[in-house]
Amino acid sequence: MTRIAALLCLLLVLVARSAQAQAPKDSVLRAAQMEWDLDTKQLYFNMNFRDVLDGNLRAKLSRGLPTTVVLTAAVYRAGVNDPVSTATQTCKVTWHVWEEAFRVELLRPGSSQVRWTTTLEGVLRRCAEARRLLAGNASQIRPDERHFATGKVQVNPVSPEVLQKLRRWVMRPSSTGTAAPGDALFSTFTGLFLQRVGDAERELRFHTAPALPSKFRSKEQQ
Repeated sequence: MTRIAALLCLLLVLVARSAQAQAPKDSVLRAAQMEWDLDTKQLYFNMNFRDVLDGNLRAKLSRGLPTTVVLTAAVYRAGVNDPVSTATQTCKVTWHVWEEAFRVELLRPGSSQVRWTTTLEGVLRRCAEARRLLAGNASQIRPDERHFATGKVQVNPVSPEVLQKLRRWVMRPSSTGTAAPGDALFSTFTGLFLQRVGDAERELRFHTAPALPSKFRSKEQQ
C-alpha cells in the first residue's frame, strides 16, 4: 500500500470515528442515502425504517388504532461538530370504518399530503420510509464533501404540544424546512425536536455513515 493510500484509509477511519462520536450512545448505524439534485441545488435524504413498526404496532394498526410516526434528523459535514441542516417528516395514520381504508397524512418540509390506502403495506411505504426527503440546500451543503445524519424515529410521541410545534416549523411561510445554523429557529429545532420530542411508544436513535451524496437531475426525470 502506498503512503497516499494509507493516508486516505486513515482519513476515512478518522471521519467514521468522528461521526460515531457525534451520535448518541444508544444510536445505531443505519443504511441511508443522500442525493444531490444538480438542477435545484438541494439535498434529499432516503432511509428505510420499517422495523421500527414491530409486530405489536402493526397489529394495532390493523385493528384501526391511530398511529403517528415522527422522523427528525440533523445533517453534518464530516469533520464538523455542528449540524449544517435538518430533515423532518411526520406521518399520521387513522382508520376510517366507513371507507374501510387508512387515511395517511404526511407532513414534510413545505407540504402536507393526504393519501388513502386499504393495506398495511401502503401505510408502511408512506410512513416507515423517507424517500427524497428535503434535507438541505446549496447554502448549507457542499455536494463534493462527505455528509452524515443523526436523528431519531419515534412512534406515537406523547406530547401533542411538541408535535404542533413541529408542524408549525415545517409549514412556516417562505421556508424550505431546512433552516441554516444562522437562522434563529435552527437551534430550536436541533435542541427541542432532536433531543426532547418526548416519550414515545417506540423509538429508534440512528446515525448514518459519512458518504458523498449521489447526484441526479430532477428535470431529466420530469
